[in-house]
Amino acid sequence: MKSSPRLLKLRSLNDKLRKNSWFIYQDFLDKLLRSIQHPHAEELLLLKERGDFLGMIELADRISSTEYRTAAEHRLCNQLSAVIRKYPFPSGSVALNPRAKALETFMKSERKCKLVNKRFKLFLNLRSPHELPLSAARSWISHALGELNLQDVWEHCSFGPGASIGVHGNATNEARKLLAERWSVSPSAFYYCFAALSRDMHIWELLLKRPESPFFSIDICELLSAVKSRAELVGYNKITFVPKTAKTERTIAVEPLLNGFVQKGVDVLMRKRLKRVGIDLDDQSHNQGLAYMGSLRDDPDPYVTIDLSSASDSISTELCRYMLPSDWFDFLDSIRSKSFTLNGEISPYEKFTTMGNGFCFPLETLLFASLCNVVYSENHRKPDFSVYGDDIIVRSSVAPRLLALLRICGFKANMEKTFLTGPFRESCGADWFEGEDVRPATLDYAFDSLENIFKFCNIIRSKDSIAGIFYESLQFLESLVPQDLLFVRPYKGNVDSALEVPFDIFLTSKFSRYNKHLQCWSWVELVVRPVRDKHVQGFAGYNVVLARGALKGVKSDTPFTERRRTRTKIRRVSYCGGWSLYEPGLLFSRYDRLCPLL
Repeated sequence: MKSSPRLLKLRSLNDKLRKNSWFIYQDFLDKLLRSIQHPHAEELLLLKERGDFLGMIELADRISSTEYRTAAEHRLCNQLSAVIRKYPFPSGSVALNPRAKALETFMKSERKCKLVNKRFKLFLNLRSPHELPLSAARSWISHALGELNLQDVWEHCSFGPGASIGVHGNATNEARKLLAERWSVSPSAFYYCFAALSRDMHIWELLLKRPESPFFSIDICELLSAVKSRAELVGYNKITFVPKTAKTERTIAVEPLLNGFVQKGVDVLMRKRLKRVGIDLDDQSHNQGLAYMGSLRDDPDPYVTIDLSSASDSISTELCRYMLPSDWFDFLDSIRSKSFTLNGEISPYEKFTTMGNGFCFPLETLLFASLCNVVYSENHRKPDFSVYGDDIIVRSSVAPRLLALLRICGFKANMEKTFLTGPFRESCGADWFEGEDVRPATLDYAFDSLENIFKFCNIIRSKDSIAGIFYESLQFLESLVPQDLLFVRPYKGNVDSALEVPFDIFLTSKFSRYNKHLQCWSWVELVVRPVRDKHVQGFAGYNVVLARGALKGVKSDTPFTERRRTRTKIRRVSYCGGWSLYEPGLLFSRYDRLCPLL
């Protein structure tokens, strides 16, 4: 299909931006830093002119952890830091090895978990000096989790969108996982995984239906034999790395395929059980609200925010054995990976879970919440804490005792992100300084495409408090875009599809047009679609997987897509009663005839 001239121009622009993204970023920084009158901006500009980008990163780290006197200064300095600390600097531009730093942090956590394991093994035979508070925490955990009913777990088992051992790269959709030649699973998890799979009649059909027959067997022994023939026993997960900051990456573990399937069921069940005790892991607003209250100076015992270093990597095995009900521990221990592979070597874990484990997040929330409940009980206070992963909010009066209990259990507070005094609080993506929103916009991507330029400009302009800081630098970014591709719209939408502008500016755009058929305004924007995974359609059993997906419910008309590949089109779009009309379907097909592809 022949591409339109404007789409060809877009591709040419993106190629140019990709080749020059590093120089564009340096020019962007130059415009930004020269427009700001502050000592930190002057220091950063001097380092940038010297080409000392490592020094810039180090200074940006110090800026982000400095205490400031006013909300305006805090907002300005942290915003300067946020456009540097996480930027993906090209290889060779700075003398840093973020992967080595991440590996060092990972192994340090392993050594710490080993010491904590020894401590809690002693507690099994010798009376612990901390038995009273830890016993109270165990009782609360038992109450929160309730009875383990495996049928409740099987009900929620599913495949996630990420990579698994044996299914990785761009093709990690559910069809690829179900139709994979081999299903990786750890030996201790096999029969749990089989029990979960046996509840799904589509799995029966997929494995037991013969091409020449419309029927399939429902003999459980035949299903077991079929699952065994497809299963590949692996006793480890695979350590991999993803970007975090310019100085370090983040370690995550890629789980065996069927382990992840069952871990997802545990995740959903634990989240439901936590809701019964007032902890909702589907909503961060409670933490954000308490952080706001803690930043105010009108409370004699304010809320404080605590953040933990490498929290998920610090959950030791013996701590979980000590704190969890025995049936829950035995089950979770069976479906986790007990070893990891790194650089071709397999090593046993000292920790109980890693990032990438399906139930890691609710488990760490459960452990931290139990300790919070203990310190409130010791102080005879009604619990008004909040926990969301490793984001913990408690009253100032109980914080020292909580930090002590966390240390006993092997956790360490990240003091750069823990705020016990002063007017600033941070939790769950919300930053407050004396009640003012001072959250910076983080630049963790390069200006290597029109989409990323649109994205950054829209995010900045959506926050009036920081828009003025970037006035000249945003003008520079927009100057990189030819007028033929400078798409604008007057309404909110996908941040990377067009610039969002006031209505009067939109009316001056060459792309604004009034649609008399729909009685509303229309404009032109980028439409990014995932690429359909066509190869999987030729696999035997694809129709079964497609039917399974339809019955589960999917949000897209292309349920099985590639993970990182997208296709960009340029479409005329209209806003009418809350609808952006370019989606497929009956109503939208009619509109496509009115507003064809450009």
